[in-house]
Amino acid sequence: MSLHTLATALPARLAALAALGLLITACGNEPAEVNAPAPESDQSTDPSSPDESAPDTDEEGQGDDGSADGDAGVELTIERALDDDESLSPEAGYEEGTWTLTCAPAGGDHPDPEAACAQIEEVGAEPFVLDTDDMMCTMIMGGPEVVHVTGHVEDTEIDTEFNKVGGCEVDRFESVETVLNP
Repeated sequence: MSLHTLATALPARLAALAALGLLITACGNEPAEVNAPAPESDQSTDPSSPDESAPDTDEEGQGDDGSADGDAGVELTIERALDDDESLSPEAGYEEGTWTLTCAPAGGDHPDPEAACAQIEEVGAEPFVLDTDDMMCTMIMGGPEVVHVTGHVEDTEIDTEFNKVGGCEVDRFESVETVLNP
């Protein structure tokens, strides 16, 4: 009888130790720091020489796109789709399609570019570059929404997919909800 108890207790203890090991490992998985733009260096240049890095501007000081400085700090293409899983319903108001979003100045055909740009300014590029593959996450299905985002947030190039498969991905999606599903 003691053999039977030992045979059934050992796998349970090993499973508990494995789970504890995973939990300890996951505690060290903090999101990677996003590379912040380098501070501008103090350059002493001749004011009469043209700045080759300056954007092309017209006589009124506006760039080719009508903005005051030429390039927008954020330029994103947001492609929204639904996963083929018919057992889940998307959030109310979620529709498939493609939008563009620019910030500084706010624009594009995004339904609410000002709010989306404010959210990006608040959270930065981190949700767009966060890799949740090695993170310990709850196994929940949040919905069939899938959003592919490309472009750049300041100096960070973006090419990522947002979905709602697993707790970490749901949290990541919700951190930029106004950008993805206003």
